Amino acid sequence: MMTDMLFKVVENVWHYTEEASPWLLFGFLFAGILKAFIPSEILLKYLGGNRLRSVLTATLVGIPLPLCSCGVIPTGLSLYEQGASKPSTLAFLIATPATSITSIFLVFGMLGWRFTVAGIATSFCVAVITGLLAGVILKGHTPPTPACSPTDQNLRSPPLRDKMKTVFRYGFIDMIDDIGLYILVGLIGAGIIAAMIPPEIVGAYLGGSASLIIMVLLATPMYICSTGSVPFVASLIAKGMNPAAGLVVLIVGPATNLSTMLVIGKTMGKKTAILYTTSIIVLSVLIAYSFHLVGWL
Repeated sequence: MMTDMLFKVVENVWHYTEEASPWLLFGFLFAGILKAFIPSEILLKYLGGNRLRSVLTATLVGIPLPLCSCGVIPTGLSLYEQGASKPSTLAFLIATPATSITSIFLVFGMLGWRFTVAGIATSFCVAVITGLLAGVILKGHTPPTPACSPTDQNLRSPPLRDKMKTVFRYGFIDMIDDIGLYILVGLIGAGIIAAMIPPEIVGAYLGGSASLIIMVLLATPMYICSTGSVPFVASLIAKGMNPAAGLVVLIVGPATNLSTMLVIGKTMGKKTAILYTTSIIVLSVLIAYSFHLVGWL
């Protein structure tokens, strides 16, 4: 029995690793590109403040990006380290994995336009409100002070060869050193949870309003790819699960997996991680239940 359970855990960890790896590689590469090619001054201008504009910008930029749960971690961390504020970084970390362009099309195809609209609206609202709460509750992120004045000759753009070296050094060495262990722990934790909680049991108890609470508790620590989880959610809804619970899974799961929470706690502080996770859970459940009450879902 223990051998079978261990085999299931290993199988699930391998499955999640296989599913996450392409997105992680893309995320690390994208983080390196941001570091090498996007001047910090631009990030500070549009994402550096605690104002509504920076939060809205981060949310609107994040929604269509094809980055999944683990892939968004290095990208968001790169933005933060280059001067993006905590509010805008948190908004980006929520909006991006929950509503990538690929998942939007898949949700439309499998769950219909009403569910698609509800998903985009929920992701947008949760990201913006969480960002604004962070601006009020948390201390702002102080960007690094440039060593030279803007007129210094040393601020000339480096040659392309040096930029490409920065892309791969920062994306695949520095970032992995910073957060690789936390991502691994998150994938192992997700594999253990998936092995211990069969989907058949989940599907049998998710017809009523309480299903929103059940699913948010299950989805919060697990690695859930917004695109890859759509067929699973669609199958549970077809078996009788409350559609609002499915919406909660597609918003909470990608944004609050264990890896993301650990990395946020390490880089931005435990208080930020607690606010981030709590805000997503509470707001997602409230908004999804509101869609259910008005008959939209």
